[in-house]
Amino acid sequence: MNLRAILTSLTFRFMLRYVVVLSLAVFLVMALIYGIFTYSYFQELQDAVVDELDTVSLIYSGQGLPGVEQYIADRDRDAEARQFQYLLVDDDYRKVAGTLETWPEYRELGEGWMAFGLTLTGFDGGGREELLGRPLNLPQGGYLLAALRYNQVIESARLVFITLLRTMIATVLLGVIGGFFAAANTLRRIDSVNEGIDDIVHGDLSQRIPLGDSVGNVRRLIENFNSMLDQTESLMHGVRTVSDNIAHDLRTPLTHIRNNLTRLKQTLPENSGEDVQAIIDECDDILSTFNALLRIAQLEAGNRISTFSRVDLEELVRDVVELYEPLAQEKSVTVACSGGESVSWDGDRDLIFQMLANLLDNAVKYTPPGGQVEVRLVADASGQPRISVADSGPGIPETDRENVFQRFFRLESSRKQPGSGLGLSLVRAVVALHRGTIQLLDNSPGLRVEVSLG
Repeated sequence: MNLRAILTSLTFRFMLRYVVVLSLAVFLVMALIYGIFTYSYFQELQDAVVDELDTVSLIYSGQGLPGVEQYIADRDRDAEARQFQYLLVDDDYRKVAGTLETWPEYRELGEGWMAFGLTLTGFDGGGREELLGRPLNLPQGGYLLAALRYNQVIESARLVFITLLRTMIATVLLGVIGGFFAAANTLRRIDSVNEGIDDIVHGDLSQRIPLGDSVGNVRRLIENFNSMLDQTESLMHGVRTVSDNIAHDLRTPLTHIRNNLTRLKQTLPENSGEDVQAIIDECDDILSTFNALLRIAQLEAGNRISTFSRVDLEELVRDVVELYEPLAQEKSVTVACSGGESVSWDGDRDLIFQMLANLLDNAVKYTPPGGQVEVRLVADASGQPRISVADSGPGIPETDRENVFQRFFRLESSRKQPGSGLGLSLVRAVVALHRGTIQLLDNSPGLRVEVSLG
């Protein structure tokens, strides 16, 4: 399956957008939870520092400096209380007691709070510690600083950030992988449906869309589509039956009338059968038109697909050109064949020959004396054949280039020329049978018809 088709599919793009939005939503929710947790944790830290300041302040008021030193020593022996750092200084900020040696350089956090770093040695292995502290003016003079380490908050923040990042990456990766397989499965079903529809469009009305493992609305859609195809096939069968009846009931009597008129003409005196010959010509025109209609109907029904075989298009193009060279010479029209590439393609040789003959017949017919017609056969990069027939005639107005493919449509300027208006309709039916495209372009002057076989 085409990787580009999967990555650009609606399903994959929807899944990718959904995963990205979901990841962002999860990230925002977790960030909010973390913010609430951090705020609560810092609030607890602040409360603990305030309580510690109150305790030390009371001890200092009641027991003096010895009581403070004893309290700090006792707290230092307690593993849980060891998180605190203390410093008692006089009015000149000289150390009186405490675990800190000097008044630290700090960052003000507002409302009397400060944050500072401290390099400790021999304390839980040493290292850099971040502390949150608050100073207190003592009634007896001096200052008391109590600070609490909050490295755990930093570590928690780092851990939460890494966890959030990894969670988002994992969510996106899993979402992309899941979206890829979901899109691939959806495209597989769509391709299966498209293949069936493509065969149906090209005339194989017996095809049905396989249900496979489809469920829900998709299964119901396929079932309804298959039911519609059943009705369409039934209607088309009725149309073909009517066409067969017309062929049997009308074409055969017309042929008998023509044959009888031919025999009648032979019994008439010489130079007295002009009227009969005119009737015979009219019968020929009617039979030709009728045969063209039946052939177009057969092509649109896809009844000639089974006759496809490898066709040497270079040889076929040259055969058509050689066939029309005498007619072109009678009108003093030059027919050139260019390209010269050896191109082979699967198709119906007779139908492709008829298609090219119709195009070349029109080109020679509408090219004035002294003009030229060019037939060119090339193959594109993928090997797909492209055939163009260009003339130097009056061309077709751009507004009518789609109308000329309709049955019996003829331009006002071409009504004096013989024809039934079915030539290009037959050409388009042949091109559609071969899953190709046809374009009518300006040749400046004249018309250029470009056919690509699929």
